[in-house]
Amino acid sequence: MWIFWKADRSEPTRPYWMIWAAIFAIAVLNIAVKTLDEDKKLILYGFPLLFLILIAAGFGRKLSNGRPTSGWWLPLIPLSMLMIWYVFVRIFGYFSLAPILFHFQYDMESNGVVSSVAFQIALELLPFILVFVCWRQAARGHHGMQTLGSWLTVPCLLLNPFTLGIGDHVMRANASDQTNLMDHFSDASLAMRPQGQQPNLIQIYLESTERTLWDESLFGKAASPLKRLENRGFSATGIAESEMTNWTLAGHVASNCGTPLLGLGAIDRNDFGNVDALLPKAVCLSDILVRDGYNLTFMKGAKLEFAGTDGFVSAHSYQKGIGYEQIGANYPIRVNALGVPINPWGIDDEDLFDAAFKEITALSGLKKPFGVTMTTIGGHSPAGYISRSCLANPDVMALPNKTLQAFYCTNKLAEAFIDRLGKTGLLKNTVVVVQSDHLAMRNEIYRQLKSKDRKNTFILLKDGLAPQLNATAATMVDTYPTLLEALGYTLPGRKAALGVSLLSGQTTLAGQMGLNRLNDAILSDYAVRDRLWGIEPSM
Repeated sequence: MWIFWKADRSEPTRPYWMIWAAIFAIAVLNIAVKTLDEDKKLILYGFPLLFLILIAAGFGRKLSNGRPTSGWWLPLIPLSMLMIWYVFVRIFGYFSLAPILFHFQYDMESNGVVSSVAFQIALELLPFILVFVCWRQAARGHHGMQTLGSWLTVPCLLLNPFTLGIGDHVMRANASDQTNLMDHFSDASLAMRPQGQQPNLIQIYLESTERTLWDESLFGKAASPLKRLENRGFSATGIAESEMTNWTLAGHVASNCGTPLLGLGAIDRNDFGNVDALLPKAVCLSDILVRDGYNLTFMKGAKLEFAGTDGFVSAHSYQKGIGYEQIGANYPIRVNALGVPINPWGIDDEDLFDAAFKEITALSGLKKPFGVTMTTIGGHSPAGYISRSCLANPDVMALPNKTLQAFYCTNKLAEAFIDRLGKTGLLKNTVVVVQSDHLAMRNEIYRQLKSKDRKNTFILLKDGLAPQLNATAATMVDTYPTLLEALGYTLPGRKAALGVSLLSGQTTLAGQMGLNRLNDAILSDYAVRDRLWGIEPSM
């Protein structure tokens, strides 16, 4: 290595700079390649080469003493902001301020999830660490490079995806021509219970299993079990994803309470002591059903404490919440050679379905209407989690990647679960709902998903309900009044909260405004948020 440093060890030599410049270029290329779509990669190929040329151009200039001087770190400010944006895009597929603010307020621990995500973040940060180190080495004692860095700092701040994302959120939230959502809010507590025997409810959330998977040319038979279910009932094909409904709990809230999960944002927890009771003033499906005599159970293969789910369950009348601790005690937890759970979220979906079958069997004997809501794990990013029984199924394992195998496995399990209930007589006078909680986040098939017009899954099975494909433009909030009507409830205006029943033939908010304008209204809303959280408006 002596050839890379002068004998007096006071100044780096040209080969020294060339090595750091090459590593720098490789690291930036890695970031560009992994961030952009295939057809846009070539656009950024020139940028690291430009940096390489600029660095090379300064090789022959006199250096000071090999030590970094003041100002060398300025370009690291926009680079750090880019790093935050990049990690979110790489892990979740998008960068959005609202879910970030929400998740900061709640417990994020769920078995090995945090350590698993931390490892993934560490991998994504490696090229940035190289860029940090290379810039320091390239700029140490080199006034020309430091001047270049100073010139680049301000435009890199202004054009930074992080800055642009935050700026877009703030501008949309504070636009002057926003729609007032309170003008469209309907009081769900006015729902009138049906006469006669009330039907039971079985609600199955399939993690990330969006309707886009129906395209066999891209995803093979991954959704074929759901297609068979769809042929037996009502299916909404136009449910887009709106703001603040794009993670699991937000999808639950939207479809059960008729509102996006309007979080507290920057409100100090100390100024609002009821933050753990999620949307305490919302009138959700579970609140109405318990009011009218139902026994309700919420089941989840992961920990209920994760990201506020327990706050939702306890605040909205479920008599029982069952999570990883309760279910996992009765089923095998698969671990790798190091003893780490293979599925860091919790139990296999096949165990969740088996536990749900037992719970439904028990509830059916109580001679009261009941409801069971369950949410699966199999389709979770980044590569899904395949239940152990599917690992030996050649039909499942024939699909080309783990993500599609996981989707297909869980979909087959859901179909088998419904068939099992039917064969044992547990679907008599019962409404079954199969739906996605949100669109898929970044996974192995994310680029193919993004190439399509993406929609959520919503299938409704009920005796006497004729098979139907409903293409009404909608969002998840519209499934709330749809469920109430399917259960026989009468709704004023056939609406509940911000939703419009898809069984009514009426136009939804998404149909009236268009999705973009509706999203802007959600981002700018305070009135509905304050009502649902019980916040007194400031004078």
